[in-house]
This record gives sequence, structure tokens and C-alpha cells, in this order.
Amino acid sequence: MRNSIYTTYNGKEYRVVRRDGYARLISNDVIDLENGFTEREPEENLNPRIFFKMVSPEEVGDVYSIKPFCLYQGYEFFILREENGHYILSESHTVTGGPLIEKFDFKRVGKYEYEKAVKKEDVDLVYEKKELIPNYFK
Repeated sequence: MRNSIYTTYNGKEYRVVRRDGYARLISNDVIDLENGFTEREPEENLNPRIFFKMVSPEEVGDVYSIKPFCLYQGYEFFILREENGHYILSESHTVTGGPLIEKFDFKRVGKYEYEKAVKKEDVDLVYEKKELIPNYFK
């Protein structure tokens, strides 16, 4: 499940972070070693293995966030993670979130953050939202 910031480089999608004025591309594909990537901590038992490459921001495409969401009992929720056959749904205490927190018995995990574990089969639809991040490197 994707939940991070991404870009494209040489026609392939990578996770990306800003690092000292550069784009740090992050991959889990061992094939990227052939394309100038370096293994973070060379250890074959690490799963997944992590590879990275520093490139200038001009070498990458648009930068965008991808976040997982679902429809649960007719309402849209952000999926925080998958865990033991469940999705962990997250909701903030906002004008619209307050009633949903109570209605679905979300548990408080932070000052304004609430979570609920639901069985995967109880979720109607899982999808991603992609949002462009203009001026990410500025």
C-alpha cells in the first residue's frame, strides 16, 4: 500500500525526499543497483532491501503524494496501514470527523487523532488519491 511522496525518474516511479537541495530517490528494486543506486545498509536478509540515489531536482518529473483511502459503511476514511488482516483507519477530530469518530467508535491515539481496526472484507472499496505537490524543491 503506497503512502508517501513520489516522482518519476527515467520513466520509473520512486519515493522521493528532499535532501540538501537534491532529490533522494528511494527504491526497493535490486535492479536499480544497475542504474546508479546504492544500497542503504547492504544486508541480504533485510526485507525489503532499500536503495537510494541522489539526483538534481531538474532530473525528476512532477512530485506528488499518494495516500490510500477506503469506503467503509458509506464514508471515506484514510487507511493508515494494514495489520493482521485489518485496515487501520485514521480520522482527525474535525467538523466532519467528530460525528464519525463517535458513530464508528474510533479510539483516541493522539490529541486529535483517532483510529479503528476494521476487517479487510468489511471495506467496500480501497483506492489511492494522488495530489500534485508544486514547488516541492523550492
